[in-house]
Amino acid sequence: MLLALARCWAAGAVVHVVSGYVISRGLVDLLATDERLDVFAWRLGLQHVPAVLTTVLTVLAAARTLPEDRRGSRPLYLSAALFAPLAALGYGYAAQWQVSDIEGVLMPVVILATGAAVGLSVDRLMEETDAESPQGSPYYWRDGGATATDYVGGILVATGMVAALAGTGVGG
Repeated sequence: MLLALARCWAAGAVVHVVSGYVISRGLVDLLATDERLDVFAWRLGLQHVPAVLTTVLTVLAAARTLPEDRRGSRPLYLSAALFAPLAALGYGYAAQWQVSDIEGVLMPVVILATGAAVGLSVDRLMEETDAESPQGSPYYWRDGGATATDYVGGILVATGMVAALAGTGVGG
């Protein structure tokens, strides 16, 4: 069991570091300027949304690494999938604890919660696709038919509202 967890944690850590590096070099270094980073809407688009994508990829890689016979245990499944993003969150707080404002404290938690929810949902959807074999049984969401598209749509609407408020200056 510990070896399976360690493999999941390692996969999550590698994906987190690589995707974070690629996104920061490919997006932030090309588009970020001091003037843009002073505006919340730009920070949202250049830093926070890519961080959600990094978290989704991290959670998905770690969860998909867990062997099929170990997926039945929810505590094991969640600890395998969420260790790397939680470790990154802790490191981020430890590295910048003196210069954090309210955005620096709250946004990493929002990023972690959003990325983890989307990553775990995508993993479950992928598991449902794999479960169409005769020995598998489907995963029932118990939510009356909501799909991952509904969840992602809700997240996009909420993100759009925050961006609109930040762009108009009402939030200030």
